[in-house]
Amino acid sequence: MHRKACIYIRCVFCFLIFFTFHNNTFAFFSALVVQSINVEPYNKAFEGIKSSYGNNLKRIIICTYKGDIKEYIEKKKPHIIFAIGEWALSKVLSIKKIPIVYLMVLNPHPFLSVNKNISGVSMLVSPQKRFEYIKKHIPHAKRIGVIYNPKNSAYIYKELFKAAKKNQMSLVAKKVFSSKDVIDAIKEISDNIDLFFMLPDATVISPESLSFMNLFFLKKSIPIVTFSEKYLKLGAFMAIYSDPFDMGFQAGTLAKKIIKGKVKPPVVVWPKARFKINPYVAKNLGLKIDKKKRISPDENNEKNKRISFNN
Repeated sequence: MHRKACIYIRCVFCFLIFFTFHNNTFAFFSALVVQSINVEPYNKAFEGIKSSYGNNLKRIIICTYKGDIKEYIEKKKPHIIFAIGEWALSKVLSIKKIPIVYLMVLNPHPFLSVNKNISGVSMLVSPQKRFEYIKKHIPHAKRIGVIYNPKNSAYIYKELFKAAKKNQMSLVAKKVFSSKDVIDAIKEISDNIDLFFMLPDATVISPESLSFMNLFFLKKSIPIVTFSEKYLKLGAFMAIYSDPFDMGFQAGTLAKKIIKGKVKPPVVVWPKARFKINPYVAKNLGLKIDKKKRISPDENNEKNKRISFNN
């Protein structure tokens, strides 16, 4: 009887060890998070990483860190590195033997050609998903206006062009090389478009151009679709965007797959898509939007569901 009890206890003990190890595998794989600056979006991204990857994380915020990041990495030898922001990614480019997962980087393409150990989560929602939202909520839109500086956004334009063709839409594009040319470009394409798609291009987006395009397109009943919800209050019709916490969660998941060998770097994944519609602008454009469609089905934060607009 005593022997059976001992065997039973051993079996339970072994099971508990296996179960604990199985559910905390990544407690044994240390990760370093290199963060560019201490701002809310980056902090939310970090919380997303922690929620997905686990607590075995060390975070360095570059703007306040006084040591040498490369020396720290060589000493601690983390199993994987997360880079939040472009500055952070640039700081770890010299690391070749440790997998790197970036996020919150608008244009990672110049970095991807340097290392083959770099993977990440795109900051922009996939072009295909953006066109799906456009077809659903602005079905009459077939001609999509785009203004961009090739030096900043050539890669974004190429992806949009492919997706537009796939969805039987056409891009009416205008290249600009100075912010002074944006207003003239807006006027030039306005008679040939059904919708204007705002790109995250520093040449195109300025206080002057934003003020002009929102009023100009509203008068012409041309909806603006943007990449960030903050532009809704400025007059955009719809925002199709990604959330920092979501991107962090996806980055943590991607890192675990890399460590397990399920994914081989380099790989880039699209972020989870969210969208919001400005009901005030929709009314002025004469677009009837179902109240249920004003908020993305992916939204699960009640605070984010409340949209207030200053008339």
